[in-house]
Amino acid sequence: MSEPASPHLAPPPAIGEGEFLLHPSTPRLWRWQTVALVLAACLPPFLLSPLLAAWSWPALIALVAVLGVGVMFRYQRRYGARFRCRLGRDGLLVERGVWWRSETFVPRARVQHTDIGQGPLGRRYGIATLKVFTAGSRVGEIDIRGLAHADAVTLRDSLLGRDVGRTL
Repeated sequence: MSEPASPHLAPPPAIGEGEFLLHPSTPRLWRWQTVALVLAACLPPFLLSPLLAAWSWPALIALVAVLGVGVMFRYQRRYGARFRCRLGRDGLLVERGVWWRSETFVPRARVQHTDIGQGPLGRRYGIATLKVFTAGSRVGEIDIRGLAHADAVTLRDSLLGRDVGRTL
């Protein structure tokens, strides 16, 4: 006769359950995107500053850019630490957010179709975005950004009931 399981041990996951985390290179990708966004936002005023006033404008623009990058880097780090994506037998649970946290559950029966997308930097780092389109709910589309491409494919195939690893 076997001993009862210790109350301190978590039960093993049920068949079909899995947790998907952000790709380890996602923070690096987000940093590149943040720097590009800040440069695109600050470059035109910086170039026009000689026409507008003295040297105070470039200093102010540089200060805003540095503060913006610092805030975004901190936000992205905290977002990555709080992100969870779990696939269970009955559906998909996505937890995310820093200031405004959300928990979204999509039953498998409501999944209509999925898309996997990658930009040029995402391809470079092996990162993808999985879009899950649902039926009959107020949340018609869920974007899961920052997954490893292989995880996005696995998650998509599992949600749609496909044989994982099957080639077409």
